[in-house]
Amino acid sequence: MSFTAQVKEDISRVLSTKSCCRKAEFVGFFLINGSIKISGGVSLTMHTENSTAARKIYLLAKDFAFKPEISVYRRSQLKKNQVYQLSIPPQESIETFLMELGMITENAGWQYDFFPTVERNFLSASCCRRAYLRGAFLAAGSITDPAVGSYHLEFDSLEPKQADFLVSLLHGFALNAKIVRRKETETVYIKGAEQISDFMNIVGSHRSLLEFESVRVTKDVRNRANRLRNCDTANVNKTVEAASRQIEEIKLIDKSIGMSKLPQNLRVAAELRLENPEASLAELSQLSHLGRSALNHRFRRLNQIAYNIRVFGVEAWDK
Repeated sequence: MSFTAQVKEDISRVLSTKSCCRKAEFVGFFLINGSIKISGGVSLTMHTENSTAARKIYLLAKDFAFKPEISVYRRSQLKKNQVYQLSIPPQESIETFLMELGMITENAGWQYDFFPTVERNFLSASCCRRAYLRGAFLAAGSITDPAVGSYHLEFDSLEPKQADFLVSLLHGFALNAKIVRRKETETVYIKGAEQISDFMNIVGSHRSLLEFESVRVTKDVRNRANRLRNCDTANVNKTVEAASRQIEEIKLIDKSIGMSKLPQNLRVAAELRLENPEASLAELSQLSHLGRSALNHRFRRLNQIAYNIRVFGVEAWDK
């Protein structure tokens, strides 16, 4: 089971005791994955590839005294996934329901004005907004498996009004949702582990949230360990390279002019490095009881002497 399917299974088990929340969840799903047909009466049709979502919406439809019907078919193109179609044939309760939503009016005929009416009538309470988000996620939501990818949540294939309305709801819960246009539709997405954790908590996917947090902690610990290991490796490489360069420079000086011609403080530093070819500057400081700054200054002076010998000749070593 994919992580998205697991989250949908979790929230499909969340059954609110409030009729307003059940209605908000049904509407959240229907406005994204549903359609209205007006021919010989008013009928509703919804589609989903997720079986748990189909069962949840079926139960919610029956809660409104609808008489839903479920059929299953397989797509003939692309992935050829199995699709669940939930149909509500013409019945009087549908017209009443749509009038309550404001999707149809008796005076102006059949009019579709989904979002402003839904926002005003059904989503004034926080619990209803959470329920609406559950329905929207069942309809079009997905979350990248945290164990194999980056932290990413999205609602795909939305109409512009649907995307704008969904973003406004998510912003109300302090979630930094954004919109990207893909072909003819828009996608609402959220990035970041903390933001996605907050979303799962908001919609009631607590079982998947625990797994998500467990994977997140494991990845954070592993990443931190990798960073420390890489840092240690880089420091070791840096120390080895510096020590090798200093030893080469000291050998050049000894071969060209002899160590005896060096000032005593430089000769001490040079001998200390030759005796401890793999030691870091901090370790040399402890061995010699000299400060790291003092040792560093002496090695820079030895570097300059070696450079003068290499470029200007032995006679210019002390310039």
